[in-house]
Amino acid sequence: MDVLDRFLDTAKRLPNHISISDGDVQVTYGQLAERVGRMACDIGVNEHPKVLIYLSQCCDSYGAMFATLMAGGYYAPVNIEAPLARQRLVIDQFCPDVVVTSSRALEKGGLTDQSFGSAHVVDVDDLGHGTMAEPRPPHELAYVMFTSGSTGVPKGVMVGRQGLGHYIDWAIEAMAVTPQDKWSQFPPISFDLSVLDIYGALCAGATLYPFVQQIDRMMPALGIQKFGLTIWNSVPSVVGMMAQAKQLTAANLKTLRLATFCGEPLFSQHVEGLFGANPDLQVHNTYGPTEATVSFTLIPLTQGSFRNHCTATVALGAPITGMDLHLVGGADENEGEIVITGPQVAKGYWGKPDLSKKVFRSLTVSGQDHIAYYTGDWAVRKNGDLYFMSRIDSQVKIHGFRVELEDVNAAVRNIVACDVSSVVVENDLHCFIENVESTSFDPISVVDSLRKHLENYAIPKFFHQVDSLPRNVNDKIDLKALEDRVQKGAKV
Repeated sequence: MDVLDRFLDTAKRLPNHISISDGDVQVTYGQLAERVGRMACDIGVNEHPKVLIYLSQCCDSYGAMFATLMAGGYYAPVNIEAPLARQRLVIDQFCPDVVVTSSRALEKGGLTDQSFGSAHVVDVDDLGHGTMAEPRPPHELAYVMFTSGSTGVPKGVMVGRQGLGHYIDWAIEAMAVTPQDKWSQFPPISFDLSVLDIYGALCAGATLYPFVQQIDRMMPALGIQKFGLTIWNSVPSVVGMMAQAKQLTAANLKTLRLATFCGEPLFSQHVEGLFGANPDLQVHNTYGPTEATVSFTLIPLTQGSFRNHCTATVALGAPITGMDLHLVGGADENEGEIVITGPQVAKGYWGKPDLSKKVFRSLTVSGQDHIAYYTGDWAVRKNGDLYFMSRIDSQVKIHGFRVELEDVNAAVRNIVACDVSSVVVENDLHCFIENVESTSFDPISVVDSLRKHLENYAIPKFFHQVDSLPRNVNDKIDLKALEDRVQKGAKV
């Protein structure tokens, strides 16, 4: 079912039920649907408007998503907390017809109405009086989610509206969502994990709770207790934050019935901590790149079963109904690159046809050709379970965010004018710098410079100075040797 139809039907059935609890403001489904109609009227400047959402996590950013779909368009969300240079790469690539924003968001991002060229700017604090009563015919796309690229230019993943509907249909049923649920909204709207929160909750009548206060983001388990949440969704490393702050307690997690994770490997200690605080909790581990519309596998875990599905990490689970996973290029059928087929496979990369052809390719299955996404993730099957092993290329995930190591290397190289190489060990990013003299290297100034070009999560946590970078027999930098040095050596 189309996500907009789901939302509008829910608003008709539950007009007085709280849709979003945003700080001190609570918005009913009826109020949200009315606001969506007004936004859609202002957004609908053409048949299929291309809409940039320049807002933080809030009621209006969620409303703008549904309003764009109602106006027959598709949208791209921007992280207004990102460096301005990174924001501009997204804005200039997408070249929107319409920008939905507010004076507060513009001020925070350091932009003005004129920053978007000829785009029509919709101020959510100054909407017109008209309303769109009926949805327009939909565009093929629902949204374009921009992720990091190997050249430092973000890649826009084009997600289809039909694929989004398929995913949300599955999620609502698999998670048994009801209007009694109180659902977290922790990831920023520019990170596709937020798609599950927004559409999963608001298409099923649950109440969505954005984590907008700094204290809630720093101490999320306290937020779970404060809001009385029943569903939590995040990357696994957030559980590590909770554990480090000693907030994984029965008092904090007593209301949770389901915790779902995606975006990076889930470790057994994460699950042990959750069940230690709430033995009756159900945990869902899922897997899927942005190109597969958030996620397409699931393994449900309980306190009594989870250890059967753990090696170094927790298993990825089985494909959901309608989706398929294939292992390609391995020595046998139990290992290989994860290749995805099914309705959730994205439509390619925005403005990058050559790159799209490289990873969205035909795969023959049982004599039939399917458009498939080649993930670059290598996995192995053990005892019937599938486990992520490594990236084939240099792309990694740090706290759930995709980072191209060459993107990081290029940024550091431009500053220090030396050869560099980066590795990730225990979810920390280490950068090795070759032939740098101690007296001329200042990590603090390098980090300050990097903040102008990279997201915070892509800035190395540790820098190491080496006489020479280790190389293998093919004269390539030996990344495994660098990882070994991290395990043994000191940090600068």
